Amino acid sequence: MYASLSRFSISVVVIVSLAGCGGSSNSSSTGGGGTGGTDGGSTSVTFTITGGTPIAVATQVGSGSFTAARLSGGSLTLSLPSGTSNFAVAYACSALPWYMPPVTPTIDEYVYQASTQDGTSLRGSCANLNSSQGRVTVQVSTSAIPGANMVTVQGLAMMEASGGTIDFSGTMTAGTYDVFIFVQDIDNNLLALKVLRSQTIPGALNGGNPVIFQTSDETTLQAITYSNPPSGFSPSQYILYETSGGASTTLDVLGSTTQYPAMPVSAFQNGDYYLFDAAASSGNEAVGVEKFTSSVGPQGFTFPAPWTYPGPTAAALPTINFDYPGFSGMSSVSSVAAIQWNRGNGTPLNNGISVFTTANYRNGATAVTIPDLSGVRGFLAPAASGSTIEWFATVQQGDPAASTPPSGTVQYVVNNGTYTVP
Repeated sequence: MYASLSRFSISVVVIVSLAGCGGSSNSSSTGGGGTGGTDGGSTSVTFTITGGTPIAVATQVGSGSFTAARLSGGSLTLSLPSGTSNFAVAYACSALPWYMPPVTPTIDEYVYQASTQDGTSLRGSCANLNSSQGRVTVQVSTSAIPGANMVTVQGLAMMEASGGTIDFSGTMTAGTYDVFIFVQDIDNNLLALKVLRSQTIPGALNGGNPVIFQTSDETTLQAITYSNPPSGFSPSQYILYETSGGASTTLDVLGSTTQYPAMPVSAFQNGDYYLFDAAASSGNEAVGVEKFTSSVGPQGFTFPAPWTYPGPTAAALPTINFDYPGFSGMSSVSSVAAIQWNRGNGTPLNNGISVFTTANYRNGATAVTIPDLSGVRGFLAPAASGSTIEWFATVQQGDPAASTPPSGTVQYVVNNGTYTVP
């Protein structure tokens, strides 16, 4: 689920939480009490899960117990009685990719704790681990791109560039989606890029026509600058480009933290956007800024103050104290508490639980406890005594997901560590 405190672990913690809720604020809430509908009656909250289908779903109203729930068309609706504003939705996803051997799947659990003050139409996502494969073919010509050394069809193969046309064939995940084709130099830096929109697999990509790169498909280098990096923290960056169809690719320059390769104008369509994730880390601490934008050009980032946290008391289901003062008084503040542990049976795979909590739900409290959902069929039992737990704690401010495509910034601070379950 998560790696150690790396670019991958930071980005996953933050992005997963954004996918869940529309944001929160520091305005007061009455926790399990509060107000329901404005007419004094009940309030309906809809929660939609995109991507794959969860293996289990549960809901909680106020401070009540979690109970099993069912999706209808990928969504569920909670009815909160008058005087209740807090609720939670939990779901479990199978995390075993199609290419793994036939072993018992690992489980990723996601818990979203929110208030009606955060909105009444929220969403989460479950990985779509489609095991169906289809055969594809495509021809690619890169002779117009100076320095072309390799060509990659995302999800299919990488082949050495040549002066003529390159024939690709093989299998890709079945479905209809956007496909990226890249041209790289000898150091694997991105030189040019095309997006084949709404390709159906199996079948011939690009309608069976050759994909011919022109100089108009070349990327252009743009500058990235940083402000306020904490002393002793090392900066890093992660740039993602996502199409309106939901396909994505990274746009990093290998070994560089001061520039990125901007998409060619020919590849951009309305609804596409960039995700810039600039971070600085030292040991188990990190600070970062994520920017969601559809505009290309130089990018600047100002880091928040770091957060030093010694970690939770060792337990199978720990309580994490989110006492970071750096975002005090700001709107759209939320937290993510996450743990993972090895599932055993001699595999390198891990089970994991992530809990996303809004400030309105916490109502001034700083502690978040990983809930025990083992009493609901399909959810994980807590890690056994002697298990090594890796924990992550993230506090973030901002809500780019409030617009389509996402727009705006997120500031975040992260801590992580490990302990042994008593």
